[in-house]
Amino acid sequence: MTAYAAASGICSSNSMHTLFIKMLPLVLLTLAGFLLNRLKWIDANFNRQLSLVMINVFYPCLILSSILRNFTWETLWRNWMAPVGTALILLCGWLVGRLTLSLLKHRTEATQRSYLFACLMNNYSFLPILMAAALWGEGAVALIIFASLGAELCVWTLGVKTLTGGHLNLKLLRDLFSLPMLALLTSFLLLAVRSLCERHGSLPVTGSWIDELLRTVLETFRMAGGATIPASALVCGSRIAMLHPRKILSQLVGGSVFLRLVLVPAICIAALLIVPLPTEVRNVLALIAVMPAAMVSVTFSEVYGGDADYSAAAVLVSHIVCLITIPVWLWLVL
Repeated sequence: MTAYAAASGICSSNSMHTLFIKMLPLVLLTLAGFLLNRLKWIDANFNRQLSLVMINVFYPCLILSSILRNFTWETLWRNWMAPVGTALILLCGWLVGRLTLSLLKHRTEATQRSYLFACLMNNYSFLPILMAAALWGEGAVALIIFASLGAELCVWTLGVKTLTGGHLNLKLLRDLFSLPMLALLTSFLLLAVRSLCERHGSLPVTGSWIDELLRTVLETFRMAGGATIPASALVCGSRIAMLHPRKILSQLVGGSVFLRLVLVPAICIAALLIVPLPTEVRNVLALIAVMPAAMVSVTFSEVYGGDADYSAAAVLVSHIVCLITIPVWLWLVL
């Protein structure tokens, strides 16, 4: 089945049903966080502690595992358009948020920072991976993971600066070398070392104790990294349980969802249709461009002092509305 045939399948009358099934793991995990909070098993303090563990342990492991298991030093350079395109998509969202930030002049600084972060960061990884697997298969999944490198660089530079309200000075640049950013840089270094070892024939012999040890370490990273998305969903669901209905149905959340799911995708897709790109890269970038707000924005707001209530409301509403907008965008573009 070709990419276009597969795409037309998800954009048919069953598109919303298919999309909901792909989002079901996120829905169920978020619901679990909601119920656990209502049962008083987890609270705001738990949210913050789990957020710290997620950012400083689970997330770095996910970065190392994904890059080392799916890429080589050569593929990093051969597909450079994918991460660059993703970074530009996020930057477009940030610019739109920056241009509209004056509309929030009566809001708190924490809310303004979280709003700008929500405009910058969408669900560029987990949901696109699930949908790319259904649309185009394993090759597109690997391309999604590689494209996320551009997003990671944006999040841990411009994103952290946005949420902390800091200026780009030496102190902030030093603080940006967090564990996730160090994991990203370490993964690049390890790929380069592996490439050099392959050229000189000095890789550990398959089946040797060194080879087994390295595989075990990588598997440990994979297992720990697999907790990133469940942890983010639990925190998000717990925060949603603490929301007052008026925060969910606010004009601010409605405007944020419009920017995230309509305006920013329209700008990005128009650019993708103009710029000459390989078909598979254009499809993947278009899929990333139409994604809802990222669940981890709640976690980041918890850790860096943003408005976690606003972030949770934006995540909830954008994930509901995207059941309609994503099939429409895919039908128009693919």
